[in-house]
Amino acid sequence: MKRIIVLSMLFALATPVWADLEWITGEAPKATNEKPASAVVRDAPSESEHNVTTGNQDVVVSILTTCTNLVNNYPADSVNYFYLGKNKQISYYAYFLIKPSSRIHTATVEWYSPSNVLIAKYEKDYRVSFVDRLLTIQNETYQWFLLDMTVGMDHLIPQAGQTGLPRDLGLYTIRLSIDGQIVGNSFFYVKPGETAPSSPVATPVPHSTVTSEAPGVNSPLPMSTPMSKVPIPKTIQ
Repeated sequence: MKRIIVLSMLFALATPVWADLEWITGEAPKATNEKPASAVVRDAPSESEHNVTTGNQDVVVSILTTCTNLVNNYPADSVNYFYLGKNKQISYYAYFLIKPSSRIHTATVEWYSPSNVLIAKYEKDYRVSFVDRLLTIQNETYQWFLLDMTVGMDHLIPQAGQTGLPRDLGLYTIRLSIDGQIVGNSFFYVKPGETAPSSPVATPVPHSTVTSEAPGVNSPLPMSTPMSKVPIPKTIQ
């Protein structure tokens, strides 16, 4: 009976959550689920059906974010809006935890443009050693790892696996996979560059007319010192 009540509550919450997800992706929120019948949400597999070779069930992602820069392997900020002509790069930062395993785990980060074109793909291998960076969650011990990468907005960064520039306007997605299984998804927007305000037009100053008269006589300059036309005597009487 308790299981039926819990399931009813979950289905009751499903509709608003789905609407929020549609709003995030840019579509209009819907009050009802109008997805095709083929989009069926299945229950998670039982413990006996877990495939150990995927390693997905042994990975916990804690932080996924984009930023303008990484300082000492830490994001200088948390930004998901970037502007053409203003921002020069986009950095990605992810913390994830892995349980004991004898295998080498491969983390893959893929960047996709608004038209779903792959513009960068980066891979890095990790081995769980359990000698440092340990965390305990629900009596299970994990070792945490950091993955970070940066792509250029106006230049390619080959070491990040970048093959295209994020110059198209719109919503980009970043997918984090561990051993081939998607464990996290992030997104950011590229927007038009901010136009600089136009410079004010200077009002030209009228030039004064130069005359052949002596200074102070009909002078266009105000407050001129008046001068006499009578010649100054050479001797004092």
